[in-house]
Order: sequence, then structure tokens, then C-alpha cells
Amino acid sequence: MTDGAHQGREPRAWLIRGGSHGEREAQALADGLAIVGWEEMGDLKAYSTWPELIAALQLAYPEVGRAVIGNWAGQLWKFDTDIKHGDYIVMPLKTLPGQVAIGRVSGPYEYRAEEPAELRHVRKVDWIRNDIAWDSIRPDLRASLGSLLTVCGLVRHDAAGRIAHLAEHGVDPGFTGDAEVTSASELLGDAAARDPGTPRTLTIRNLLEHWGAERRTAAVISTIKSDLASKGLTTQPPFTEGDLSAVVALVPLGTEPDTESTLGYGTTAVEDVSELEPMSLRLGGLPARLVSVSSDVDLTYAKTMMVQRKFSQLAVIDADGTYHGAVTWESIGRAHMAFENPSLQNALVRAPVVDHDALLLDQIAVIYDNGFVFVRDADRVRVTGILTAADLTAQFGTLARPFVLIEEAENRLRCAINIFEFEELRPALPGNLRNRATGPADLTFGCYKHILADPGRWARIGWKLDQGQFLALLETVRKIRNELMHFASDPLSDEKFAAVNGLLELLRTAEPNL
Repeated sequence: MTDGAHQGREPRAWLIRGGSHGEREAQALADGLAIVGWEEMGDLKAYSTWPELIAALQLAYPEVGRAVIGNWAGQLWKFDTDIKHGDYIVMPLKTLPGQVAIGRVSGPYEYRAEEPAELRHVRKVDWIRNDIAWDSIRPDLRASLGSLLTVCGLVRHDAAGRIAHLAEHGVDPGFTGDAEVTSASELLGDAAARDPGTPRTLTIRNLLEHWGAERRTAAVISTIKSDLASKGLTTQPPFTEGDLSAVVALVPLGTEPDTESTLGYGTTAVEDVSELEPMSLRLGGLPARLVSVSSDVDLTYAKTMMVQRKFSQLAVIDADGTYHGAVTWESIGRAHMAFENPSLQNALVRAPVVDHDALLLDQIAVIYDNGFVFVRDADRVRVTGILTAADLTAQFGTLARPFVLIEEAENRLRCAINIFEFEELRPALPGNLRNRATGPADLTFGCYKHILADPGRWARIGWKLDQGQFLALLETVRKIRNELMHFASDPLSDEKFAAVNGLLELLRTAEPNL
């Protein structure tokens, strides 16, 4: 990793803290430096690629989980590589509560091996002033400065320009257009301000609502992860898995090694906000909670439970978490054929076990061949879930059904407008399609609203429906269709299903012969 001048780009702004208790602040201000910790790491210039940095962190801190390692790598990469000469540095002062220091970067990353371990990773900074009052900074910028991270980019609401103004005048000019802290910002601000022992908790559904979302689409997940990461937060357990009614805690991801905010979260199951959300469908929240029996029960006990619960298979797991396998009706039948009075051990068989984040498509053949798979928890040790062929069929049915309904609606709309010559429809098309489209096959779902909004065309199509209601419903379904294009494992709400069904019912009624 190397530093260079910003080569014509506008200066950026960065938050760099002087230690969880301000222990590096005096040295930083006295020597004209920005200083970060990570005492077990050597010279960062030795790591020219992201994988090399990740591997070095894992070697230096073997007890720390992957999510925290990824977060730390991001901070160190920024400190070494992304921060450029001339960028602004903001350091809220723990040793002078209520005051903030602002400076500009004047040199590349240095590793000073002769210094005490906590003072070796440095950047030269020309400190402009250290008497900026916290209260002189507007709430939206204060929210960004409330990040728990040691190194954090400040990008919202013209942060760099406002920090430059603060450095010169001591006053935040604010941001024209959107100076209000959003509900998501308020949530994150509250979570970041809490003691790690009493984190903010809420359901996954409520978490999504703070970002104006109902479903975990790839775009929504990416935005929430980015916002969490910028605050030094994550969720425990991961918000991308499990039912929407499940409760998660907003917890500190870890700022530097050996700080209080790292304790308790290094190895437990937390959301990895350091990586982009994979686009492949994973097991995620599909597996049902596992019901099991211990290995010391008799076979009759296991059979009784299977009949009572209508199970085709049953996991055998001891109270201490030791996994032994499974019994199935097939294995029970074989045991009765081979033994006069078979035990549970006689009916025990190996069963496929996969990790909770395994790619779903890779498991389909295994699930249908065996009828089920057991699923390990996020700790990759405990077996806590089961996914059966019936679950898989039902889930794909839930996910596929809205696509099928909307496809039928779109086909009916396309057939209905065939009464028009395509050239007379062209003026109604959006600008990007007006010159490009050659026929009905080129129309997008959104085109039909523009075509049918014309009173003359509506009259010619002859539907005995209220035009206003139909167009409003068509627009609602268009938005639902666009949302479905971004895959999410969460099903559509009943309200949205009703809208799709309602549009299709109107089209079937208006054109019963199609």
C-alpha cells in the first residue's frame, strides 16, 4: 500500500481518533501527526494487496472474528492508502471534551519502528486548530463524527467543504438541501452512543423500516451495511439471516484491538459489514429450527416423537452439542430388518450437514437426494437447523409466485395494445425508448402507464374499468415489479401480493378471452 498526492481531486475529509481514551492526542498535536494503534501489526507498506493485509491481521490477532478483521483492514487501508496529501483530518478530543481538532495531511504513511508500539503508525498532519467547539458543528455532521471507528471517511452533506470552513472560521456553514438527520441516522447515533453492555435492540423488520424498506433486497442490504460500517456498528446476530420478526442488537464492531468496544463481539455471530453482499442465494433464513433427541434415548422414544411431530427424520444431538447423526423412517425400517430389538444406535445414519451461509443452489441436489440437510449455526460448530425438500419447494413457490403473476399481467397488457399500430404508440414512450423500440416486444412494464393514460386510447381499448384506479394500480405493480428484480429472500407483503393479484384480476375480467 502506498500514498500519493491527490493529483487534482478535491480534498476529502477523514475522522481519525486519538485512542479510545485520548491517549494519543497530546503526542499527535505536539508532533504534528495522526496516529493509530494496532500495535501487533508491522509496517503497513509490506502489504500491497487486500488479501495480504487480511492475512497479516488474522496472524496478528488470531482470536478475532472475520467481521472485525475485515473492518480493521478497511480502516488501516484507508490510513495508509486512501488518505492523500492535503486531505482534512478531524480529531474529536477526549482530553478536551467538547472540542475538536482539524488539520491537513502533509505526508505519507510512516512506520516508526523506534517509537513505542502504540505510536508507530503515523501520518504527518499540519494541525490548523484544536479549539473547534462541538456545539458549533451542525447535528448532521456531528452524527458522522459520532462514528465508533478510529479511521472513517466523512462524505455526507459536503463534509469536506464544511470542515474546511470550520478550520478557517470556527463555524459550520451547514448543508443546503438536507441538513436534517434521517431516522436511520438517529438510530445509528443512538446505537453508537450506548454502552456496549446495553445495546440498542429491535426486530429486523423495524431495522429495515428505518431505511424505508420492507424486504432485504441486495440494494437495501448494501446500504444498511455501508451505513453500519461507517458508524463502526454491526448487528448481532446478522440481520441478513432469519425471520423478519427476529431481534438483533446494534453492537460495536470493534475500533482497535484491546478497546472495550471490541470485547464480547470478536468471535460471536455478527453481521459482516466489511464485505459486499453476495448476489448468490444462500441458505440464510430458510432452515427451520432443529428439534433433536439425545443419543441416550431409546428408539421407541424417537419414533414416538417423529409420529407426534409428523417428522420424516430426527437429529440426534446431545445436550453438550455433540452431533451424532440422524434417524429416518428408512433407517428405522432397515434397523428392524437387521436387529430383533434395534436400539437408537442401530438406526443412526450419517446425514448431510452444511454451513448456514452455504450457497442454496449448490445444495438443491443434496436436499432432494436425501430429503433434507442439517444446517450449522453461524459459529460453524453447532447443528441448529434443518431444510427439507418440502421447505425448499414451498420457499421457491413463495419466491416464484409474484414473478409468474406479473408475467401474466404483462403478457395480457401486451396483447391488449395490439389493436394499435406501433407507430401511433411511439410518442407516448419514455425518451430512451422512443427511438429505440421497434415493436411491442421492446416495451417495458412502465410503458403501459404512459400508453393507457391517453383518454383516446383508453376509450378505444374499451375496458369497462375506472381509468384512474387502473392506472394507479398499474403504477403500484410497476414499483413492485422493479423491487422484485432485486432478489430478496423475504416474501412480498400481503398488501403487495393483493395489488399484483388485483391488477391481474382486472385484466382477466376486462379481457376474458385472452
